[in-house]
Amino acid sequence: MHDYEEIKPNYLAIKLGLPLMVIFVCAFFLFSLARNDDKYTSIDTKGERIKYSIYYKYDGKIYAMIPSGGYYQVEGADAKTFKLVDSDPIYNNSVGVDKDHVYFGNQKIGDLNAKTIKYIGNGYYSDGKNTYFCSNNSVRNPNLPVIVEAFQSIVYTLTNNKKPQSYIYPYQKLEGVKDVVKFDKLSFFARSGNRLYYMGKALKNADPHTIRTVSEKGEFFCDAKNVYYKDEILPIKNSGQLEYLEIPQEDYFLYDKKTGHVFNGTYMFDKDHAPYKYIGNNSKHAHSMFFTSKDGLYFYNSKKHKIEKSGDNPFSGDVRALTDNVFADNDRLYYINSFEEVRYGKHRIPRAYIKHTILVAFDKKDGWKKVGDIDHGIVGSLWEKNGQYYYFDNLGNSQLIKDTVYKVRDKRVLNLMLSNIKGEYNDNITVDWVRSAIEDKKMEPISGEIIFDAGVTVYGTKSKILNILYCTLGFGLLILSRRYYWKSRK
Repeated sequence: MHDYEEIKPNYLAIKLGLPLMVIFVCAFFLFSLARNDDKYTSIDTKGERIKYSIYYKYDGKIYAMIPSGGYYQVEGADAKTFKLVDSDPIYNNSVGVDKDHVYFGNQKIGDLNAKTIKYIGNGYYSDGKNTYFCSNNSVRNPNLPVIVEAFQSIVYTLTNNKKPQSYIYPYQKLEGVKDVVKFDKLSFFARSGNRLYYMGKALKNADPHTIRTVSEKGEFFCDAKNVYYKDEILPIKNSGQLEYLEIPQEDYFLYDKKTGHVFNGTYMFDKDHAPYKYIGNNSKHAHSMFFTSKDGLYFYNSKKHKIEKSGDNPFSGDVRALTDNVFADNDRLYYINSFEEVRYGKHRIPRAYIKHTILVAFDKKDGWKKVGDIDHGIVGSLWEKNGQYYYFDNLGNSQLIKDTVYKVRDKRVLNLMLSNIKGEYNDNITVDWVRSAIEDKKMEPISGEIIFDAGVTVYGTKSKILNILYCTLGFGLLILSRRYYWKSRK
């Protein structure tokens, strides 16, 4: 028995027909919107760029090219006197000034004096009275709901009036703070007396003399005593054994090796289950990271923003990493792998999209010997047991390598790997070469017993999946309408 009701024909017609009608109506608006792009194409080709900035002069007006958002008019800006605020080009190409006002992107900042504005450094600006931080990276406008944005887009399409402010350069005012100076030790930091600021927000009790980053990556900081995520102080003390963990392009964590505590941003893993130990740091075959504790195996659900228990701790003794994706306990070898799943209901309507990370036991521990790293471990490594050779992959699913451990079945493939390990023929082992060896069945994937499956439901209802499909179709119609429009212009 399924856990959903059978869809009646009339209901199906409404369910599918109305959205399709909406799509065709939207296609008309998108075609019209493509026509409105004519002016912005002219800015690209005929506009005068101001130094290395995002700003352009065109037709007596100033426009800001905001990444992901496109061109926005800087309303009220005086084109004759508009210029870029003198600063470090690494941090600022998006702060401008005319005879009367200061602008962050295309947004006017009312309480900064255009005549006395100066650049402090690290993204901070002051007129001697007020001080702001302005980011050099654009973000989606958090104050513009999607529904409001859609409505404003339709109005803009019909009237060619004001374009919806979908993307902005975020900024932060330092309230009641004077004598702000650049903090040279860290990016996006400033100092006023003994108080430190990160992206315009104060760090409580931070020591300017000992503050540092936990890692070159991420936004975790620590001084001699305290630990911070961005500007927020975390409820632990600096043990001196902090480590940054990540699943590339998926998730990141702060790990305290001394206490076994784990953080994702400001979220702290349940202390009752600590100390934790991690499995899968830097794995390119995982969507989620596993954590063991005294009472079980856990993973972090990035959609629910909390840890979940997979089950009892399956390992015998300590777990040792052989690679980023392959591990051993006292008895067995394990690997991590991942895949995506779409679950369908009746009429092939998608019901859920799930990202799986699986822990697989594939052999006994005894007898395995590492031969060497392939391309310094970037590609993977070669291992041997009982005269058979095995490839442990490090490239991952994003490079279309769908399995983690492969048996090498071809002598020429083996010889090339051995030559690479010895420092010969370094250019021969590429991603395409590995893919070809797998496709030609010269390397065979090794299966095993799935011990745990960590599933994260990204979209879990029919309506959400349908929305994705409709948006995808709508985007395709946008491309077609734009092609038709440009073809008609030739």
